[in-house]
Amino acid sequence: MIRDGRYEGQSGGIALTLRVDADGSGVISADVFQVAADGRKAYLASARTAPGTKVALDDGTWPAIWQAGPTNRTTGSLALAQAQTGGVSVTFTLDAPLNGLPARTEVVVPVEHKDDALRELGLEIELEQNVPAPNPVIFQGVERTINGCLRGAGFAVKDVGRQSPIPAGIAGAWDDSLLYTMLSDLMLITGDASLRARAWELHLLLLSRAAIPGLAGVMFDAEGLLQRQGAAVFTAGFQGATRDQKIIRTIVHELGHALNLAHRFERVVGRADSTSFMNYDWRYLGGGHEQDYWREFAFTFDADELAFLRHGPLTALIPGGEPFHSVRYWADGGGGHSPYAPEIPFDGYRLALAAPESGPVFAFGQPVFLKVTLENRTAADLEVERWVLDPKAGPLEILVRRRSDPPADVTAFTPIAQRCMDSTAKLTLPPGGALSNNVNLTFGSAGFTFAEPGEYDITPVLGIPARDPAGEPVQWVVTGEPLRVRITPPLGVAEERDAEVLHASEVGAWFALGGSDALASAGEALEGVRERRQAETGSHDPVVAAIVRTAALDAARPSIRFQDNEYVRRDGDPAQAAQLLAGLDARALRTFDPYTAQQTTALAAQYRSAAGE
Repeated sequence: MIRDGRYEGQSGGIALTLRVDADGSGVISADVFQVAADGRKAYLASARTAPGTKVALDDGTWPAIWQAGPTNRTTGSLALAQAQTGGVSVTFTLDAPLNGLPARTEVVVPVEHKDDALRELGLEIELEQNVPAPNPVIFQGVERTINGCLRGAGFAVKDVGRQSPIPAGIAGAWDDSLLYTMLSDLMLITGDASLRARAWELHLLLLSRAAIPGLAGVMFDAEGLLQRQGAAVFTAGFQGATRDQKIIRTIVHELGHALNLAHRFERVVGRADSTSFMNYDWRYLGGGHEQDYWREFAFTFDADELAFLRHGPLTALIPGGEPFHSVRYWADGGGGHSPYAPEIPFDGYRLALAAPESGPVFAFGQPVFLKVTLENRTAADLEVERWVLDPKAGPLEILVRRRSDPPADVTAFTPIAQRCMDSTAKLTLPPGGALSNNVNLTFGSAGFTFAEPGEYDITPVLGIPARDPAGEPVQWVVTGEPLRVRITPPLGVAEERDAEVLHASEVGAWFALGGSDALASAGEALEGVRERRQAETGSHDPVVAAIVRTAALDAARPSIRFQDNEYVRRDGDPAQAAQLLAGLDARALRTFDPYTAQQTTALAAQYRSAAGE
């Protein structure tokens, strides 16, 4: 008898993993692999029954969508029949060739039932000493655990890695760079993991305190490095009777990000009414309904999320696959998605981007920093989230379009660190008041934002939960004027050689994180670029200035490495950081946007003071 669960089988050079989910999402899906002579498998494509089609636990043929990549798709069919051997015979066809699979040719693969769970997931959780793991929570008479929640989403969880408790207080407070270094070290010592290879493995740090107040969790997705494979959760802010419940929710939330799930409340998703793992209690129903969220929270995901987790294409879901937030699973019509709060343009705020004082022209490979400002143009005080202008944590979207013929698609910049907040901390902007921040657009989860020379239009967009005059929830949308920047081509052979260094993934991540000991080789390679360019044009060369600034941030920060089975801390060196920044004169600072230039000057004074100068 055909039953729900995961099936596996092989016929000749084709292997197939089948997922039958009639009683859950009502979907059948499959991954197809080519098997080499040595037994190694190479992924070819994924299929799922077409949205709107409800499958049954019986022999049958269903229309299917086939996909080998984000834009490499075709249609076809999946057919199941009970085999006399007790297994299931799968017959599939494609309407057009796809990644080596033939068109209009029946392929038959016998499969056997392997597990009730639809997918397998390896999980490593490392605890900082004195940070207890959450206790199981009883909800509706059922014990809820991390593994149990994932099992409910379709995953059989297995332990991977080696347990290596992190010494208590070794970091003081954890920032993005320290977290990235620690996760990189732990993954490198895990036999089956790689920073560059996609795998059904996730690595999570359970820590005490973050460097940013109110930060509950972080997930990393750096193109070519640590792609949706590492995350961290901070427990210091979880207290009282609901502590375990909130920690379990936050851990599964971060692991959901690693499996390419977005926040429910985001403007493009529009589901602040959700009680999924992927919502915030304090963003539920537009805010002010935390108790309602926890009363309704049922330790599960929404229908569209479950359909994606169980049946999404392998490349879209697997850690190390497609970039974070690149798959609009909530809009495919297959999971019951419906927007919650209508969008309303709002002119009470002014949102603007500003280029460096030297102008909106950037050298090829130069890190791109811009100033973003939010101004209250109403006659009343307005409250905004404290991190409203942080693309890593807040609702700020940065849309980028390269000017070309034909016009290029608009893409949303996605930072390599996704911060999740557990705080309703707000700022009050008085009439005429303004709030500013800088945004580093150099390198994100999809790689380098400005990989090609040319002109780009950059547009800031902000979605802010609000209420209409009748008290109904709406989403104010504030759109700033596009800022046009130009990326110049390399000038000569020397700059072409520099570009090879500047466009390495390790270098992009180094700039995005403000340095990292896990990326020390990137800093060393950039030192050669700095020396050459500084000798030719001086410290006001924009690439030189960016390298020096980031090297100073890296030098001032302590570092923690896990090497030879022990944790080693290196204290920061503010004197070295001050010396580096002393080389940036007023002309060099003009190559940064006004906010970054101001903050760099303030950091230089801070480092001098810490060094006793």
